[in-house]
Amino acid sequence: MRTTHKWSDDTATICVEGLHQTVRMLHVTDSHIALIDDRDAEHIEACQGACERFESRESIFDKLMEEAKDSSLDLMALTGDMVHFPSQAGVETVAKSIDKVDVPTLYTSGNHDWHYPGVEGREELREVWWEALAPLHHGQAAYARHEIGGIQFLLVDDSTYQVEEEQTTFVNTHLVNGMPTVLLTHIPLSLPTLREPTLEHFENPILIADPDWAPEGRDRWGTGENLPSTIEFARTLAKSENLVAVFCGHIHFAHTDSINLNAAQYVGAPGFDGNSRLVEFRPL
Repeated sequence: MRTTHKWSDDTATICVEGLHQTVRMLHVTDSHIALIDDRDAEHIEACQGACERFESRESIFDKLMEEAKDSSLDLMALTGDMVHFPSQAGVETVAKSIDKVDVPTLYTSGNHDWHYPGVEGREELREVWWEALAPLHHGQAAYARHEIGGIQFLLVDDSTYQVEEEQTTFVNTHLVNGMPTVLLTHIPLSLPTLREPTLEHFENPILIADPDWAPEGRDRWGTGENLPSTIEFARTLAKSENLVAVFCGHIHFAHTDSINLNAAQYVGAPGFDGNSRLVEFRPL
């Protein structure tokens, strides 16, 4: 399946062999909206500082959604950390703002979406707080598939820096159908051209399937060594002939690089600064 890619930090035009219509998508990631009220009273004290520092982020996100209403979109892709912690007030605010756009919205969670500051844990916390994020993922938290305009969109929650065996099997199962496929995740794949700038920003390669992330750095970010399923996931994407693109966020700067001869990984700049990427998938 032949593809061509042309991009800037806030746009992308992807031409795909076999596609029969143009599909317009808005990619938004890492808005980090911090709101909380008495419904989550036990977390207010720990969250108050973020609420004060990030006060403007609600209006920034709402403005992005207002602009999206007039963009003739076919879908929106939200790739995690839409909220800074999983409060009812934050999730409701994001969901209400999204509803204004009135197009299919695909969402996968980020590591902040399900984590309150000061609370220990990783995998078990994500499963506990997935329920609070149901207004965004609509009951499909770990993985999901949607078909829009002849494109297969696969969503995988990789927000623990791992991809579990069931998720990898899900991706493998659907990639074999040959459809043009777009993957949505939160954390990017470790690719050579992305690794160095990530190290400059974070001192650790906080990426999926990084081969040289030292154990002490992994401990700091709450993850262990790469699972076999995480490595298989990365290898599957690298050799897939019908993967068109991966859209993700997490590292708070825009970046685009090749995964294989047909597919590119598009990392979105953070929504909390008013960033988004308008993407057009066109017939080739």
